[in-house]
Amino acid sequence: MTESGNENHEIDPTGEQVVDAPVAEQEPPAEAGDNGEDRPEPATPEEVAETAKEFVAGLLAAMSLEGEIGTKVDGPTAHVDIAGEHLGALIGRRGQTLDALQEVARAAVQRRLRSRVRLAVDVEGYRARRRDSLAEYAREMAERAKERGTEIELEPMTSYERKVVHDAVAEIEGASSFSEGEEPNRKVVIRGE
Repeated sequence: MTESGNENHEIDPTGEQVVDAPVAEQEPPAEAGDNGEDRPEPATPEEVAETAKEFVAGLLAAMSLEGEIGTKVDGPTAHVDIAGEHLGALIGRRGQTLDALQEVARAAVQRRLRSRVRLAVDVEGYRARRRDSLAEYAREMAERAKERGTEIELEPMTSYERKVVHDAVAEIEGASSFSEGEEPNRKVVIRGE
């Protein structure tokens, strides 16, 4: 996180959490006679993807892990997908290591390119599988809360996971959801109406 603490967490169109952080302290020094208004062109998503691929490849090598690294660009977001066997260590418990890997990769790419970047990292399709199973679970809990006319409190989740739950519950007529609590124990409550 930057010293200012002004990171901006967003959810991109594919549902991936991306971090778009200020990089003022990482911008190149101004040229002699430069008034600071001329900044380098922002990095393209393709440049971000290629730089992230190189970084992740180096990280895998340093960890003695083997994997195939693919990239794609979806709008302003670069995606890096890692595939291979025995990569569970990169995912961690409930995706916590994967979240950290994404943040480290984003920070490294941002520093190297001296530009804001939008980057999503996934391992073996974990994020897509997690999103699908979480959405299904949320719909089941919404139906249960609706049948009982009660509230059901879910376990603490990341902001990305809570958004997936809220979106899924919004599809169920007669159910609603809200978040309560403080990070890292913030959770969703699903209410049957």
